[in-house]
Amino acid sequence: MAIDLDLCTGCGDCALACAQENNMPVFEDDSDLPKRVQFLDLMKVSNDRDAAYPDVEVCYIPKMCQQCEGNDPKNPKPPCVSVCPVVATDVGDDGIVSQIWSRCIGCRYCQASCPYEARAFNWWKPRYEGDFKKSLNPDVSVASRGTVVKCQFCSHIWKRERDRAVAGGELDINAVTYTPACVAACPTRAMVFGDLDDPGSELSRLLSREKKRTFRLIHTIDEMKEKDEKKWKAMMQAKNYPNPKVYYLTSKAWIKEMMKFK
Repeated sequence: MAIDLDLCTGCGDCALACAQENNMPVFEDDSDLPKRVQFLDLMKVSNDRDAAYPDVEVCYIPKMCQQCEGNDPKNPKPPCVSVCPVVATDVGDDGIVSQIWSRCIGCRYCQASCPYEARAFNWWKPRYEGDFKKSLNPDVSVASRGTVVKCQFCSHIWKRERDRAVAGGELDINAVTYTPACVAACPTRAMVFGDLDDPGSELSRLLSREKKRTFRLIHTIDEMKEKDEKKWKAMMQAKNYPNPKVYYLTSKAWIKEMMKFK
């Protein structure tokens, strides 16, 4: 996935579509942020610490599971997958870091190891009041109290499209395309979703064309690769980096500097 922050207006349509698609419960008191169940968090950041009026700017960063793959894409080992004692989270054939609600025992090791705080713990039993029950998505199971949940790039949509393709005689799962709810709901088309392994996909072409505007959240190893490739290779051998598959694009230097997490 790629998200163009220069196009994002912070409208929140992506977060609402994500909540509706994935059966997220709504609580009366939403002020307790650590206990809130949310797959997509719309972060508001500003350069007001380093700039004064009229140079103050605001940026909105949609943050979800970054779908990490570890140092070796052929043998993906995201930080969360490596610590789960019951294999409730794994990397599927579609390349998505999955989460099986019913298998989770609630130890929250994965939540502690995630460098992006992209996982949420169900402190309360989900409640769906009134007509909200009628809008539940039958393709997504309702997670019980005491389990960890996360964004899965709406992989249930991929499975649905895969089944349709198989029924039509298409057996190559790499040929199956789909659009997650957040991407479909974005009114400014700031989000682009596709296959990073396919050079001809819209996503790959965008990232190739906009290399100078591209960065990943708090992933300073990328900058090292540009400056000293030999040192980069040594660091990759010494440490396992998350290597997220979500890319952000911007022309504003202050945003990139802030995301370096110095």
